[in-house]
Amino acid sequence: ETRALDEASFSNTDNYTVVVTDKDGYVKMDCKGSEVASKMPITLPIGSCTVKAYYGTEAPASRNSFYVLGEWNGNIKTDQKESITLTCEPTCGRIKVDFDADMATYYSDYNVTFSGTKALENGTFAWSKNDNDPWYVALDKGGEDINFTINTTTKDEYVNSANQEQTYAYTGKFRLERNKAYKMHVNVEYHPSQGGSTSGEVGLTITIDESTNDKNETIEGPVTWI
Repeated sequence: ETRALDEASFSNTDNYTVVVTDKDGYVKMDCKGSEVASKMPITLPIGSCTVKAYYGTEAPASRNSFYVLGEWNGNIKTDQKESITLTCEPTCGRIKVDFDADMATYYSDYNVTFSGTKALENGTFAWSKNDNDPWYVALDKGGEDINFTINTTTKDEYVNSANQEQTYAYTGKFRLERNKAYKMHVNVEYHPSQGGSTSGEVGLTITIDESTNDKNETIEGPVTWI
């Protein structure tokens, strides 16, 4: 399966930017993860400090990138030498849609539009019937509900009466969490009318699968200072 984004690059700590800030807000180190070892140890004034590591770019919804962040806030004491480990996690959830192969038998067109997260505001993003690459959706720390609309156009031969609408929108929502992957399975149900004609009732069943989650991996980057 091909993807527009190489997720493996996010497992390489060399790609991350590491920033150490002292109690006065001055940046004491700002470098790539591959350079951290050569800059150790560093000296910080007594007081609070922040260590942050990040990689990628955050967007409301993207197929090209997502953002991974780890942050540590602490205090430096007299003659203290300490090593810390940052756990970096995505600020997004991942969505894919799996259309039943029989959808093409009964529908001339179909797609899914998503909306409703804070980052999206009034915007939307869509999954067309031929899409393959996942969407990465920026989320609040506690997760968010996302709305979906499945838009369908039934083929003429499966419209069972003059009163049946040929286009129809199925709506719903489900919960998204950061650092989790979700697959929406969309399956078609067809109930032929009596008498042997091809017309009948066509509908959908929708299942949200969270079991597709990849094994979560924490990205650890040690930083030691004096």
